[in-house]
Amino acid sequence: MHKWIPLIVALVLNAGANVLMKVGANSADQLSENASSWARITNFLNAATILAIVLFAANVLAYRKALDNLSVSVAYPIMVSTGMVLITIVAVTPLLGERISLRQIGGMALIVVGVWLLAGGWAGGAEQPH
Repeated sequence: MHKWIPLIVALVLNAGANVLMKVGANSADQLSENASSWARITNFLNAATILAIVLFAANVLAYRKALDNLSVSVAYPIMVSTGMVLITIVAVTPLLGERISLRQIGGMALIVVGVWLLAGGWAGGAEQPH
């Protein structure tokens, strides 16, 4: 289990960063065409966006650590697909208020099965890096 911890940390950081990017986009003001460059920069780089960038950087470090013990052919698909499921789950909460369709729920269920198979499924563990 300990070999999975850096990957779990990486995917949570990545999902959190993506959600914060959307929060930052939602909280940006509509600026007039004659807004100053400084106003445009500070409107774009709001607190949520800056925190997202920090989380993305931390994600890279955790992911790099995960690759010490996992094959990239296992780690990357698990991180990306599981992160997508986490982001979608958060997106339907009041934080972002997005809607999810039955088709998306079915797709996420298939992704969960795929992640389980990549993580070892019936075999009991993912292959070690070479």
